[in-house]
Amino acid sequence: FDFEMVLLVSGEADACVHTELYRWRRGGKVVELRRGLFVFAEPWRKGALERTDLAAALAGPIYAPSYVTGRWVLEHEGLLGSGATESRGAGSTFTCATARPARVFENEFGIYRYDTLPTDLLFGTRVLGARFPAGCRVALPEKALLDLCFFEGGDWDGERLAGLGLSRDADFAGRLGEMARRTGRPRLIKAAKAYGRMVGL
Repeated sequence: FDFEMVLLVSGEADACVHTELYRWRRGGKVVELRRGLFVFAEPWRKGALERTDLAAALAGPIYAPSYVTGRWVLEHEGLLGSGATESRGAGSTFTCATARPARVFENEFGIYRYDTLPTDLLFGTRVLGARFPAGCRVALPEKALLDLCFFEGGDWDGERLAGLGLSRDADFAGRLGEMARRTGRPRLIKAAKAYGRMVGL
């Protein structure tokens, strides 16, 4: 919830709401995700946000519109080997794509890094369900790898891709190639071909 929501519900003056929210933060009742955006602290909220799947769902509200991508998605989909990922649990890093200016927010649930992606590359996402709160938008696995290659720059040959600890999956390679061609970016197409050679295609 944000400051405006509390202001509307309470019917109090701005100064009173600011003071009360300050007291709630000092008293450990709410956690500030970024300036003016809050979530209830334990035990006043439902669900353990320390779990990385639920913490990932905070990425969209913190800086919208955006979606989670990169290493976190690849790990969540079982495509990264142990030790090759961003940190897990409290303090995880969530890389997100957005058309807005790049920003970084840090709170007790992790580091939320938002990198700017050209608008023509803002595709290839889905909304996770089940354990995730509604609206947790993440990249498809193949798009997550392409986003990672785009954000980290340079050439991605087989050796560099192997250094990520990627599992080798022929079906994934096929989808990756199609997605790379859709981007129209030669460097990403080259990376997809390098992964295809890794899996023997």
